Amino acid sequence: MTLLLKISRILVLSVWMLIIWAYTFCLHFGGWQAIKRISLCASLWARGIIRIINLKIKVHGDLAAMEQGLIVSNHMGYLDILVHASLFPIRFASKIQVRKWPLLGWYLSVSRSIWVDRSSKQKSKQTLGEFKDTMFHGISLLVYPEGTSSSGEQGMLPFKSTPFESVIGTELPILPIITRYKLPEDGKPLAWYGNDMLLPNIWRILGYRKMEVEVYILPPIHAGTRSRKELAQDIHKIMEREYHKVVEAERNASKQTAPAAKKTKFNRQKIMTI
Repeated sequence: MTLLLKISRILVLSVWMLIIWAYTFCLHFGGWQAIKRISLCASLWARGIIRIINLKIKVHGDLAAMEQGLIVSNHMGYLDILVHASLFPIRFASKIQVRKWPLLGWYLSVSRSIWVDRSSKQKSKQTLGEFKDTMFHGISLLVYPEGTSSSGEQGMLPFKSTPFESVIGTELPILPIITRYKLPEDGKPLAWYGNDMLLPNIWRILGYRKMEVEVYILPPIHAGTRSRKELAQDIHKIMEREYHKVVEAERNASKQTAPAAKKTKFNRQKIMTI
């Protein structure tokens, strides 16, 4: 049954990707209005995929807390992109390596994504210019300042300060969000990180009947007079503190449900004995 589920999802995803790719390609001609239309289309694209793979999203906080600016999240893998794009109309800012990924890379190539290339200072400067232009035209940007994905077991990785340069000296807000995936039925984390191979991970994800993720929206923050490094450190402290609160709340909830489960099991055994 799991194999059949995976194959059926691949077929449906392929059809959906072709439809949305063609639609996005028709929209991508033009200037900033085209980019704004594509940001709305990206939300449609992500919501379709999330529905196909049955990933349920629970949001804590106000999604309308910020109309334009820089959205910052912890990073646990490629599922983050789908989750966040489904919630916010954004312009993607992806590592240049993602361009070669199947499905996701193909879509981003026609969605007017900002390709982040850290191979030289000149290219980094050009990227920051695109960041500012995008936000000043009323389109939010999503960045993962950890620079790579992690399991999240040890908290968040240190933030790279470069993405925060795009809001220094402006009134543009920063919206911190925290993303946490619940363990699926087999107990294996949904995160994709480290030496985990991409395609085997996708194959495993396609086999789950249901997945769950919770997104916590924190209050917007302004740069003020802080430097980009000070801003990165301050936001990291705020998000790290809230992240550990979320993890602690999850642990407490699991401790409360565990005794109830044992009691239920004991009662059932007693009834069967009688």
